[in-house]
Amino acid sequence: MYIFVIKPLREKRNISLYSLSKFTGISRTYLRSLENNQVFNPTMQILNKIANALNVSIKDLFYYGNDIEKLRAEMHKKIEIFGLDSKEVLEVSQIIDLLINVKMKES
Repeated sequence: MYIFVIKPLREKRNISLYSLSKFTGISRTYLRSLENNQVFNPTMQILNKIANALNVSIKDLFYYGNDIEKLRAEMHKKIEIFGLDSKEVLEVSQIIDLLINVKMKES
């Protein structure tokens, strides 16, 4: 199982969910489900459309288990900047939790 990072990529490029949906032809509901890691089985065609719209490679749409330490460092930076209870810190923390849970299920 993979953890998608579509939302941070989209937001970094200032692309709305609506715009991404229009450009790719993928429904906003499905895109939102991918962004929130509620769907884990998109086709390669869907991934390719999203990657093209965001101008990244397909592999850039995912976090992998070995990204946990990098994410922890990012979380600590965000804590210093935004504070412990910020939305930014919570998002990174949730991704780390998902990756840890995936690793535990694989073991």
